[in-house]
Amino acid sequence: MTLYLKYRPQTVEELGLTEVRENLQKILTSKEIPHAWLLTGTRGTGKTSAARIIAKFMNCEGKKKKPCNECEMCREITEGRAVDVVEIDAASNRGIDEIRALKERVSLAPMRAKYKVYIVDEAHMLTTEAENALLKTLEEPPANTLFILCTTEEGKLLDTVISRCTRIQFKKPVIAEIVNKLLRVAEGEKFKLTNEEAEKLAKLARGSFRDAIKLLEQAIMAGNTLEILKNTSSSGAETLLELILDNKQQEALDMIEKMTESGVNNRLFIEQLTELLHENLLKTKEVKFIRLIEGLEKAYERTKVAVVPQLPLEVWVIENTDLGNPKSKETITKPVQILNIQESNNPVTSPQKYVKSGKHAKFSLEDLHGKWGEILKKVKPMNHSVEALLRSTRPIDFDGEKLTLEVFYQFHYDKLNTDKCRQIVEISVGEVFSNPPAKLFMKLGQKEKNTQEEVTAKGIDEEVITAAEAIFNAQAV
Repeated sequence: MTLYLKYRPQTVEELGLTEVRENLQKILTSKEIPHAWLLTGTRGTGKTSAARIIAKFMNCEGKKKKPCNECEMCREITEGRAVDVVEIDAASNRGIDEIRALKERVSLAPMRAKYKVYIVDEAHMLTTEAENALLKTLEEPPANTLFILCTTEEGKLLDTVISRCTRIQFKKPVIAEIVNKLLRVAEGEKFKLTNEEAEKLAKLARGSFRDAIKLLEQAIMAGNTLEILKNTSSSGAETLLELILDNKQQEALDMIEKMTESGVNNRLFIEQLTELLHENLLKTKEVKFIRLIEGLEKAYERTKVAVVPQLPLEVWVIENTDLGNPKSKETITKPVQILNIQESNNPVTSPQKYVKSGKHAKFSLEDLHGKWGEILKKVKPMNHSVEALLRSTRPIDFDGEKLTLEVFYQFHYDKLNTDKCRQIVEISVGEVFSNPPAKLFMKLGQKEKNTQEEVTAKGIDEEVITAAEAIFNAQAV
């Protein structure tokens, strides 16, 4: 078990954010408990932990007005085996089917607990159809049922959903709050950690309890804190940025290789680099930092599925430097300036709109058909199996933001619906159209037979064989 899970808050008093503790205590001890909650804020600040604490508070069998963590119900919720506390990961489920199933179950009375609790994590990832279905349940909630929505992006939720919920904001913790958490964990693990070291780790975590504890865990495994602080120091981000601006491509790539060999967390480093670029952008208002930030955001998304962990960062370096053709720092601004001029001529359809606003430009299904081959080429190096699966689907709707594919086999549907495969497709479509990642939807359809789609003597469709060969790296016999 990781230390973050081991030391996860189990009561309101153990939550790291002072304001959240006070708000929750006030609401939970009031006469009327809301049936719908919205916990919103940045990652790693304790939203899911708070949701489970609410579930325990409402169902604790002890006599005190707070989770005792000793009764059977509290233990079941802590261990994730309470039948009346249902957690839904909207980032991987997303679909209308899951919410429909929830609506069917929600009318049933709790089996053992006083309250049936539904925790929807990453709620902003639900499809519009799923959100609307959820809204109807929130508007007419059954008795003894609670809904707790957790999200890092409240702005993506429907206003009507937000209005039905009691909202608690999880702001970024201050350094002192993270330090207190680190010192408690270090004490529990009998690891010597000074206040100064805890403060340095807290600053590197950039407002995330989870990341701070992960850094501490690395320090405990290494036997000291100094090496971890050296490897994750923000000075490394400053050094790499300077190499990029000076167009020293090879030195930048060598630096990334050394960081990887020393065990630096690539996602954490990209976050530090992005924060540094953001500070520079606000200080200087120079447009060159916009392009660098946009590229880093893509690299950050790619790290989730990259076979070679440091590859997305290396690609970002290559895209923003020109080996053997020295340029001044100012020339980095030219591509962005050109894109902004093009955008003013065609503000609606130009894919470069994303460079400036971060929003989806509008496209049509015809646009997608014209770039489908390019999308497949983009997908293949990331995962050849996904590319093979896509060849057996049919795009039926696209507007720049949402892509709907018709899938003809349950096997293909299940594979493409995994979180990893979905992200590869969404990111690739976004990159081809210079948009943020598109949202992927799928529809299971019937394939019409024609002369080129004959069923083999064994009753197995050739496309299934082709996809299976690519996925399993084998040849049918």
